[in-house]
Amino acid sequence: MTNDKIISIFLSTFLWVTVSSSQSLNAQNEEGLQLQDFSYWASLCATQKDAKNYEQALEACDQAIALNPNEPQAWIDRGDIQRALDNYAEAAASYGQVIRLEPRHSEAWAKRCAAHIQLANYEAAMTDCETALQIDENWDEVTRAYALYHQGLANWGQGRREKALFSFDLAVQSNPNYSLAWAQRCLLLSQLDRTYDALTSCERALQVNGDWGNQNPAIAWTNRGKILAQLGRYDAALDSYDQALAINPKDATAWTEQGKVLLIIGKPGEALTSQEWALKISPNYALALANQCATLNQLSQYEDALAACDQAIQEGDGRWGKEGAAYAWSHRADALTGLGRFEEALASANRAVALNPDYADPWSSRGATLWFMGRFEEALGATEQAININPNSSKAWFNYARILTTLGQYDQALAAYQQALLGDANVGDTLTLAEIWVNLSALYWRMQRYQEANTAAERAIGINPDSAAAWYNKALVLMALNRYPDAVNTYNRAIAINAENADFWAGKGIALRFLEQYPQALEALQTALELNPAHPQALVNQEFVIQKLQTPNGMEVLPNSGLR
Repeated sequence: MTNDKIISIFLSTFLWVTVSSSQSLNAQNEEGLQLQDFSYWASLCATQKDAKNYEQALEACDQAIALNPNEPQAWIDRGDIQRALDNYAEAAASYGQVIRLEPRHSEAWAKRCAAHIQLANYEAAMTDCETALQIDENWDEVTRAYALYHQGLANWGQGRREKALFSFDLAVQSNPNYSLAWAQRCLLLSQLDRTYDALTSCERALQVNGDWGNQNPAIAWTNRGKILAQLGRYDAALDSYDQALAINPKDATAWTEQGKVLLIIGKPGEALTSQEWALKISPNYALALANQCATLNQLSQYEDALAACDQAIQEGDGRWGKEGAAYAWSHRADALTGLGRFEEALASANRAVALNPDYADPWSSRGATLWFMGRFEEALGATEQAININPNSSKAWFNYARILTTLGQYDQALAAYQQALLGDANVGDTLTLAEIWVNLSALYWRMQRYQEANTAAERAIGINPDSAAAWYNKALVLMALNRYPDAVNTYNRAIAINAENADFWAGKGIALRFLEQYPQALEALQTALELNPAHPQALVNQEFVIQKLQTPNGMEVLPNSGLR
């Protein structure tokens, strides 16, 4: 290779290195300029916010603000991002910076109002929303309707429901396609007992399917479900909850309200599953925990029910239904009554009454507890109060009838049971309805009106074939009618549902005794005594059956009957 060629290659290489170094320096210079470029970071902040990459958006906003802290839009974007991240105090502070820079910025006032509502600072929220509406300038992403809607939420948070409704009305007048306002108006109307107006409002929200704010149509479907449940249209309510959950499977409210309806229509197992889903999403959701407590009570799982109610009261997030915390205290009383802890149950019922004296269920629970305590006159008084508050309460009439039965006032008890059958349980509360028929059957049996007792037991079985008590009552009626073979078969149905009930085995043993099937009778009676060694009927009939099984020389025969 000649020297000229070597020099040529060297120069070529030098030029390439020189060019490459120059490009690298330019890139570094451009990057340095970007780091100092407010517009770049502000634009990146807005773009990432729109893409819902909130963490990256926040970093970009902070970079922009560090370069120019006097630009209102960067602070607005930062506030929006903090709200999306549920950092409401930070959001309020960011909007406050906008207001400091531009005191007549209505959007910033309205958005700070919304942030204060999330923090339950309702007075501050009211001031901000009213200021936004009075200034009525510099709206961008939001409108007057947005401020009116949040003014309604602030009024609602302070218990001023009529004023809240007025604000919602103005919001939907200002923006007829404001679906979110229609949906919340629906829920508020339901709390004001304007049920059909509420349903119309929810359906309007879904029909226009317009501005949902930071929500989606699931909120309207959920609220619609609540209204339909109030109207006793349970199938339609469940369909609404299904629609909500199809849109948003993480809607804890829809799950717990679905569970509430499933409990009413006699599906406690499915109800419990719905409550569990709600609590997976929101572990301290107070209403979901209270509904779980109510469901576990229905399943006679009183210890677990008590734990759920206690968690709702002690650790719950304060999100209750229409009845407030009284709902949990009332069901806590029912759990404690089921556990035989009557003094504690009475204290819980009294607490529920103090919290919400116009709520019928705590009065009814109080009456039931007093009845178990043998304080019958007080029990009648509490139950009458429940009936006065809600004359349509099947639960209250049912408890009233049971107390009257205990007092031997059978005719009055019969009338009370008939009122219970005409009450709210008749529109879908199948478990309560079946229980009323079971107890009515027992009353007819006491009155020796056996055919009517049999009919009532069959009505209970028709509603709930898994009601062991209904099968047992039917067996008792068949015994009174001397239909012993049918009675044995019917006792077997009760035992198939609950083999741990000594009464069922004792009844079967007595029926077999009358059929002179002594070995089988002895087996059934001894099973009853294993479950309850002090069972009086089982003891008496066992002695009789053993005597019948003795041989002429006095020796006792031990048949292959499970004799132990």
